[in-house]
Parts: sequence; C-alpha cells; structure tokens
Amino acid sequence: MTVTLLGTGTSTGVPVIGCDCAVCASSDPRDARLRTSAHVVAHTEGGDVHLQIDAGPDFRQQALRHGVAAVDALVVTHEHFDHVVGLDDLRPLFFRNRAPIPVYTLPRTAEALHGMFRYIFDRTYPGASLLDLHPVDGPFSVSSRSLEHAAVEVTPLRAPHGSFEVLGLRIGAFAYLTDVGEVPGEVRAALAGVEVLVLDGLRPEPHPTHLTFTEAAEVAAAVGARETWLVHVTHSVTHAEADASLPAGVRLAYDGLVLEVAGTEA
Repeated sequence: MTVTLLGTGTSTGVPVIGCDCAVCASSDPRDARLRTSAHVVAHTEGGDVHLQIDAGPDFRQQALRHGVAAVDALVVTHEHFDHVVGLDDLRPLFFRNRAPIPVYTLPRTAEALHGMFRYIFDRTYPGASLLDLHPVDGPFSVSSRSLEHAAVEVTPLRAPHGSFEVLGLRIGAFAYLTDVGEVPGEVRAALAGVEVLVLDGLRPEPHPTHLTFTEAAEVAAAVGARETWLVHVTHSVTHAEADASLPAGVRLAYDGLVLEVAGTEA
C-alpha cells in the first residue's frame, strides 16, 4: 500500500483565520495543516485500488496538490463538517467513468449525509457526484471502478468521539483512526499485528473528544505498531518541537507524508 496523508490538521485548519500565533505564522511547511484526510492506494494482483478517507473542505486542493486522479470508494469517518463538506468535489472523477462511487460509513453518519447532501444521494441534480451510501455493519470489500479483478478487504473499527462513534479502518498491516477520544480494548485487539498506524493526536493538553499526545503514545505502545503517526493536530503545536518530544516509534505527521506499507492482507 501507498498511503498519502493529504491533510493532518484539526477542524479549523492551520493557519487559523485571524490568528498570529507562532505556529500560524510559522515558515516551516510542516506547520501548515489542511483538514485531516488520506488517500490509500492498495497494490493488488489485479491492479491498484484507490480508497479515499474523508473529503473535507480542502479535498479539491489536496487532490490537485497530490495528484489524486482516481477514487474507487470513499470512507467517511463521521459527519462533522471538516470531514464531509468536499463530497461534491468528487464530480470530476465521473467525467470519464460514470460508475458510482460507494461511500462506506456508519449507519448514523449515512443518515446524516443523506440529509446534508440530499441532492446528491437522491439523484435530484444531474451534475452532482454519483455517490451511493453503504452503511457499514462489518468487513467490506472495495473494488476498482475500472479494473475487473482488483479488490481489497477492509476491516471497520469503531471508537468514541465524545458522545458518538466514528469509523476507523484496517487494511492488512495499516490502520487509520482519527477523531477518537479513546481506543477501547476490542479495537486495540483488532489492531494486533498492525505495522503502520495513523492515529488521532490533537495536542499535549486534555480534550474531551480527542486523544492527547500522551494518550496516543499509550495506545501506540499497547498496539505495538512499528510506526504511529499523529494527525488532526491543532495550531498550538509546533511540528519540530512536538515531534522531538514524542517517544520512539511515535511521530507527528504532516501534510503530504507518504507511507509505504507492505501487504494488504491482515
């Protein structure tokens, strides 16, 4: 697999509008954080499968910056603005390929998305993205929209984000969990054997719905992943300083980071 972290920032993005703090004014490109999302390319025997994780307000910019030209399926972690408002920016992907793109998400989020984007999912506007909602209740397979025999298996992970659950995922030795306030024991067990983990880590200070750096490091140690990369980072965090303070095996992610992961089978 090749995983590109398109964005690693919190809901406001960094720099924050109207803020002149040291991070928002930083010249270090790693301190500029678009809203958190990722693009996974699974290299299977039948060809590449392209899986997009979330499509927030920065999706168009991210796709152009990193050459995202194909999406075979979209996983939506939850219905918050910073993860979903770019759904209609998928429209150009249908100009040459009219096959619908499945949207995998939890049933609650599917209902919310239908309400937010009724014109897309009810097919009431002919120019809208051709997206089909698929509520997730167990493992699912993502197939290529253009290659007959290319597919990859995805294991869903559910973890709390305040008062409700968000959807994470595992593909072989890779796992992705953003916007989580804790990682329950059953999810930690499901992460056994993961080599590369992308994990929520907002800041050092406590937050009611996100992991702190210390909490994320504890999860990483329990899971035993070779690499853990923290995302959804806020503007109080200077990349160079924070990254140097993290324990071995845990790193602060940044926009455009490319992760190579061996194997797509769990």
